Amino acid sequence: MSNNAYLYEYTVGSQRIECIAESDEDCVIYRAVEWSPDGTMLAASTDDSTLRIYDANTQVTQYASGEHRMSPLAAYTTIAHAGTLLGFAWYPHMNRDPAANCFIESVRDHPLHLCDTQTGKVRASYSAYDAYDTLMSATAVAFSHDGTSIYAGYATHIGRFDVHREGPPVELTQTTPSRRSRDGLKGIVSCLATNNTHIASATLSGQLALHTPDTQIACVWRVPVEYGGTGVTHLRWAPNNIHVWAASRQSEFIVAWDIRDLRAPCAVVRRPGRTMQRMQFAFDASGRHLVVGQADGRVVLHDLNALDCDQSNALVQDDPNSVQAHGDLVAGISSHPYYPLLATASGQRRFCDPNPAPNCLRVWSDNAAPGEMTRLNQFMADCMSVGALRGFKHFSVYIRSREEIVLRVLKDPDNTPRSDLVPVCSSAIYDRMDSVHASDETKHVISNARNRMERPFDVSDASLEADTEGINFLIAGYQRYRCPYVWLRTDHTSLVQLRPDEALDCDAPVELNTVNCWRNYDIRPWDVIVEIVCYALDPWPENPFALDYAYFEKLTVEERVVATGAMLEFLRRAYLRRYFCSEILLEDIKRLQHQHFHCLNALREYQQSTVFRETVSNI
Repeated sequence: MSNNAYLYEYTVGSQRIECIAESDEDCVIYRAVEWSPDGTMLAASTDDSTLRIYDANTQVTQYASGEHRMSPLAAYTTIAHAGTLLGFAWYPHMNRDPAANCFIESVRDHPLHLCDTQTGKVRASYSAYDAYDTLMSATAVAFSHDGTSIYAGYATHIGRFDVHREGPPVELTQTTPSRRSRDGLKGIVSCLATNNTHIASATLSGQLALHTPDTQIACVWRVPVEYGGTGVTHLRWAPNNIHVWAASRQSEFIVAWDIRDLRAPCAVVRRPGRTMQRMQFAFDASGRHLVVGQADGRVVLHDLNALDCDQSNALVQDDPNSVQAHGDLVAGISSHPYYPLLATASGQRRFCDPNPAPNCLRVWSDNAAPGEMTRLNQFMADCMSVGALRGFKHFSVYIRSREEIVLRVLKDPDNTPRSDLVPVCSSAIYDRMDSVHASDETKHVISNARNRMERPFDVSDASLEADTEGINFLIAGYQRYRCPYVWLRTDHTSLVQLRPDEALDCDAPVELNTVNCWRNYDIRPWDVIVEIVCYALDPWPENPFALDYAYFEKLTVEERVVATGAMLEFLRRAYLRRYFCSEILLEDIKRLQHQHFHCLNALREYQQSTVFRETVSNI
């Protein structure tokens, strides 16, 4: 095993990351940008209180199909506002359905407006009033995780609105008992972030808080003085929904806390440049990189798995990857929800610069990913076909999810009991075997094959760790990693060789030659299985694909025909790879072919009998 980087990453050093789209507006100052939840649109707010909606479906489609060419990015909906645009948020279930094609926005001295993306018209309004019956302007806005509620932050309140009901909020909670009180959340609520269990809020006084879904404050903490600035301006949950990250104005750090222990920050990332302007950050689709825009126009990708501890017990990364994305401050940055695409927007006010850098909105991509995506899809399709097979002597394969299979290598195949076969139903066809007019050999084949099935094997992590009869491996082809990897789930101490100064990392993948060569060679799942079986068993088996013929004898005749036919197709593919066991494989293919056609003839003879037709007609 190795602790080296193994997840998908943007390779900026080799110029794989490139700009594929750029807007034509260079006279506006961008403030924020966000991808839509379905990944087809971009919403960008500018300094002139205008919200621009860009249709990026063409760029995304070209990227997914492997085309790499520069294309313009033009706004098809422009929504101007009479007051200052304070914030906006996409409807979390937004898609091409016109009913779900909407967003929420907050404008100074106006209620919250639920607007149509295509036309910009207001669908619904949500307003909150203070004790003096004065309309409050929401300084931050966010949807709940399920899209049924809208959360709004005000100067001294946090409100929750029902999306389906216009008007006043369902819940309106005061953040502090009074101006002079030291309790509660002090300051104007500047940003909100929601996940499936909590709502995180932050204020311009540098405080943060966690709220329950009904807006009640659960806990409050403050940004440490050494990392703080003059107020939190951007807040975002990490993909694991455990860490919450915050950036402050006039601060050179982005700080993270683990909500399970809020006594001190768990991670700190440096972002040079002190400014009062809001600057966004984002996480890429893999959840591994923190993508940060800087004041010098660079976009920096911080590898969260490569953070080192500093003396303050926080985590700081010193040498991240970066790319010069703009000629001015990168105020807005957003990551595509599915593909390795980044949207960046630049702009800041300059009063003494006669030749300011042009501002624009750009989309960046990794130009090597689509081909790998196609190969990864084919690899996982082959994994699914192998996961449907049963009857191997040295191992079993179980489908865990669309992107995962579990390979269970038996430590002692000769003495380990096979999976139990339990009856699942009774069949009237097999109850009348003595009345079938067929040969004795056919009766013997069918009478020994009752309607039984294999007991399902539990592939949960807890069950795999408790398994003492097998060595379990997880083979996964996650789309966000762009490459298959193998993890060892049991027997770490006996199989992993560590250096004296190296600690055991159970979450690191196994170093396999087949996996390392996957990007450059035609590697199939059976290639990986051969290496794993030889890696786990000592000595190596003469034939890793040896069959357990007793398993096929216990199947019904119909199931045996299907199972032997599917196994023959798999063995044919394995034989064409010319492994060291090719000659033994050929002998197994011949023997299995004999069983397959023997069962096929027995089934055909039985289905032509009068008893079979009478029984079927009575069912």
